[in-house]
Amino acid sequence: MDSFIWDVNNPNTPEVTLTPPSPLCCLEYNPKDPHLLVGGSYNGLVTCYDTRVGYTPKDVSIIEKSHRDPVHKIAWLAGKTPFECVSTSTDGQVLWWDVRKLAEPIESLWVEEKTEEKQRIGGTALEYTGAGGKFMIGSEQGKIAACSRKGKTPADKIGTIYEGHCGPVYGLQRNPFYPKYFLSVGDWTVRLWNEELRAPIMTSKFFSNYVLDCAWSPTRPGVFCTTKMDGTLDRSEEHTSE
Repeated sequence: MDSFIWDVNNPNTPEVTLTPPSPLCCLEYNPKDPHLLVGGSYNGLVTCYDTRVGYTPKDVSIIEKSHRDPVHKIAWLAGKTPFECVSTSTDGQVLWWDVRKLAEPIESLWVEEKTEEKQRIGGTALEYTGAGGKFMIGSEQGKIAACSRKGKTPADKIGTIYEGHCGPVYGLQRNPFYPKYFLSVGDWTVRLWNEELRAPIMTSKFFSNYVLDCAWSPTRPGVFCTTKMDGTLDRSEEHTSE
């Protein structure tokens, strides 16, 4: 049930033990307030922690207003206040929250395919660093949905849907220097995309182990790292041009 906060200078004992109502699947520090954390739980709840007042949740969402599946990814939003965050789950919902009042989300969106069946896209990865309310959802079906919070209707909020991977998308990140390029990882491959094209502009070889995460270098535009299920970390360098 517990989650831990560590001091890297003391790897033997956790500095803080957080006790959520349900095991956490994701946990993020607030980039503007080092005492605030928000977590997403296995039972769909969203919890907020303030380490100044204790290590149990300061506030917990109500189960009837929360996700119906595990919360796989949660992210703080850049804005005027440091209190808004967004979560996604394999139930197909994206929920926006104000951690000062977690009784119910401030906004919600069902992510659905633009077909007659309107199959819901269950989120396993979230990329929310784009300007203007743009974000991307990686799904357990392998699809990647480009969305915008500013659409007037739910259908308007869902843009291009990319046929990404053969299995769940585990990692998704835009290039911090050239945001129209983004990385995705899933199945046994890493893929590099240009958001204006429906197919990847680069696909890695098929590795013998699942690829589980990816991260761009914050200082070098063409460098990224990936991790695999066998515990290895790979560094790659690509040359992209505007």
